[in-house]
Amino acid sequence: MKHILIDADTGIDDSVAILYALKSPNIHVEGIVTCFGNSGAVQSADNSLRLVKISHCGYHVPVVVGSNLSIDGEYEEGQPDIHGRNGIGNVQLPEPDYPALDVDPSDFIIQKAKELDGELIIVSTGRMTNLANALMKEPKLPKMVKKLVSMGGSLHVPGNVSEHAEANIYGDARAADMVMRAGFNMLLVGLDVTTKTFMTQEVIDKTRKHVREDCVDSLNYIEQALQFYFDFHRRGEGMLEKSFTHDPLAVLLAEDPTLGIYEMIRASVEYKAEDYKGKILTDFRFHPDYNHEAIAYCIQVNSDKAIRRLFSVFQK
Repeated sequence: MKHILIDADTGIDDSVAILYALKSPNIHVEGIVTCFGNSGAVQSADNSLRLVKISHCGYHVPVVVGSNLSIDGEYEEGQPDIHGRNGIGNVQLPEPDYPALDVDPSDFIIQKAKELDGELIIVSTGRMTNLANALMKEPKLPKMVKKLVSMGGSLHVPGNVSEHAEANIYGDARAADMVMRAGFNMLLVGLDVTTKTFMTQEVIDKTRKHVREDCVDSLNYIEQALQFYFDFHRRGEGMLEKSFTHDPLAVLLAEDPTLGIYEMIRASVEYKAEDYKGKILTDFRFHPDYNHEAIAYCIQVNSDKAIRRLFSVFQK
């Protein structure tokens, strides 16, 4: 059993990742901490609580409102053209069964790491602001968790907010730099693989033929939300009835790293030069300047197997 804490800016792809984690027999979701990005941190927490309800996962999942500002105090508006006004494609979900937990997000992350005694896996599907704040409070955090898997970055392909940068890294570049230098056992899942893995209407249709009764609500939501996401990908990428698989791929690789092939890199993030903000910097020289631990960057993934696994948890 993998004990996972999800740190998310709960938009459409985050929501599919969360529902997968909640239904996977191999994962226990220890909690969800939210941040700004696809929507504000409060909206993301509300979305997460509603997703827990429709998942019928059978256990209590605490949700904590995280940072709504970067570590430099900058605020970023949500992206209604990508994720809708409410962050989940304007889909209206039932009221949650309980409110968000009123605790400091850094304290929550640190406490969960202590409780799980080296078994906690953190999956970050948004900005790394909450993790950077937790690091400033507890510098030993990297050695207290089993692994950090983060959806973010672009190494050998262009970015999606600029030529050099992917949105999650760009959104709080200094936080990402702090986290990459901190010494986590870290796996980075970026655009190199997420833009080659697709969620499609065809897969949804086939899943519906075999959907489990307790997953009908989840699949109904996924289909509705993905229509909005498909439309964005049609306008922006010329794709028909399919979308990239960003955040779900991070959860899938946290659960089963054998789905991917990795390149070890010593990395940092540019956050000072505006033209290159969010760019992942690497040093492969024989005597590199970087003295921090290398991280694993996913350069190839078994996309077909990943998508089959993603939708398998909703099937009989």
